[in-house]
Amino acid sequence: MPIGESDFDDQHGPRDHVCGPASAVWLPTGLGHEDQPARFPVTFASGTAAGVRGRRSFRGRNRTDIEPDLPGWPKRANAFAVRRVPGRIGVHVGSAALGLLRLLRGILSELLGGGTVDYEPARGKVEDRANEVDDFPVIWAGPDDAARTLPWQLDPARRPPGEVTELVITKHRLLIINSGETLWETSRHNLATAEIKPFSLGRRDLRISFQDGSWTRLTTLRSTQTARLVKLLHG
Repeated sequence: MPIGESDFDDQHGPRDHVCGPASAVWLPTGLGHEDQPARFPVTFASGTAAGVRGRRSFRGRNRTDIEPDLPGWPKRANAFAVRRVPGRIGVHVGSAALGLLRLLRGILSELLGGGTVDYEPARGKVEDRANEVDDFPVIWAGPDDAARTLPWQLDPARRPPGEVTELVITKHRLLIINSGETLWETSRHNLATAEIKPFSLGRRDLRISFQDGSWTRLTTLRSTQTARLVKLLHG
């Protein structure tokens, strides 16, 4: 069955994470009683394991690379590849240095009387090694599946600097917008599940699965946004 719609009120829109006046910047036609959508800045997620850190792939159901076949997608400079051992060592060294720098910054802030540092939750455990360590697909879909129709603007490697893609949830629809333009939409009846993926920076990733079995892995700006988004999708 589709995931729930019960978190909405016909007159007042979504009960959780309702947008304020800024939502008036974007108002698609034909919303009717969907005039107060919930909005979240999203992009395709990026890998965090050493071999796929900062990278993402696009896979068919048999794990073939479908990126060259996605219609209208601009080519990116570097094709996806899992790092070999020397590259992974470099990632580990860089991560350790960054972690130490953050720790020192937090200590210095407290010594100087600054506010408490608001850290995001630590990265959780690997749940799916094939899709989080050995590979990192953000689209998993067959030729006619819903996830394969997602817009290329969700990809930070392709989207022009300064542009923001947002996931919009209404009572009946799920939409992707960019700078006020609707890029993609589907009925909420096409959604199957939404779940937080703990093995991510700040636990900000989520996976949205569709009724046809395809799925996408997205990320938000903060773990609280991800939690609200998933809760709202499930109702």
